[in-house]
Amino acid sequence: MLLTTILGYGMTAAGLLLILFLVLLQNLLGNQRLFDPLIKLICRVLPLGFGCRVRVTGREHIDPDKPYIFMSNHVNIFDPVIIYGHIPNFLRAVELEDHFAWPVWGTIIRRLGNIPISHKHVARALDSLQKAAELVRRGTSIAILPEGHRTRDGHLSAFMRGPFRLALNVEADIVPLAMKGGFERKSVHSPLVHPGRMELAIGRPISFESFATQTERELRDTVRAAIEKLLE
Repeated sequence: MLLTTILGYGMTAAGLLLILFLVLLQNLLGNQRLFDPLIKLICRVLPLGFGCRVRVTGREHIDPDKPYIFMSNHVNIFDPVIIYGHIPNFLRAVELEDHFAWPVWGTIIRRLGNIPISHKHVARALDSLQKAAELVRRGTSIAILPEGHRTRDGHLSAFMRGPFRLALNVEADIVPLAMKGGFERKSVHSPLVHPGRMELAIGRPISFESFATQTERELRDTVRAAIEKLLE
C-alpha cells in the first residue's frame, strides 16, 4: 500500500503537470474546449496509479450537450478529478478559494475558469454564485460539492445553502452524484491510499420545473435525499 501510494502520487504529479501544460496551451490558442477530451482522459487515468478503479453508473441519464448543475458528496481528494474525468459534459467547478493558492492545482483550476468561493465573506460568495450562473446560461455545466469539505466519518455532512440558491436562480436541472467506496480508499485522516474499487453513481436529473416553487431549504432536502438514495 505504501509503495502504490508513493507511485500514485508521483504519477499524479506528472499528470497534473501535463494537464497544466494543456490548459495553458489552450488558453494561449483561445479555445477552452480544445484539449478537454484529453484532459478528461488524464483525469480518468490518475486513480489507476494508486491501484484504484472507478466504475460509473447512470451515465445514460444525462445529455452530454445540456448544461446541468452537478452536485455530489465530498469524500476525498479524488472527487474533482473523477467527476471531471467521467462526466461527458463540458464542465467547470465552484471550488473553495483557498484551493486557488495551491501549487500547480491552483494554476490549473484558475486557468480552466473554475470559480473560487469564500466560506467567510458572504458578498464574495454571492458574486461567485452569480458568475457560476452566467456560465450555466452560456451552456457550461457546473459541478459543486454542497458539503463544502471532505467528510470526516464517511457520512454526508450538512449542506450549505449557496448551491441551491444558484440552482433556483439559474433555472437549470440538477444532477445528483454519489461517490461510493472513496472513503475506504482515501480518507481525510491519512495520506495513504488503499487500492480498490470506487463508483461514481449518476442519478436522474431533477428538473427545474419540479423544484421551481421550493425554497432553498426544501431544495437542499430534495437533493440530499437523492444523493442518500444513490449511496444506499
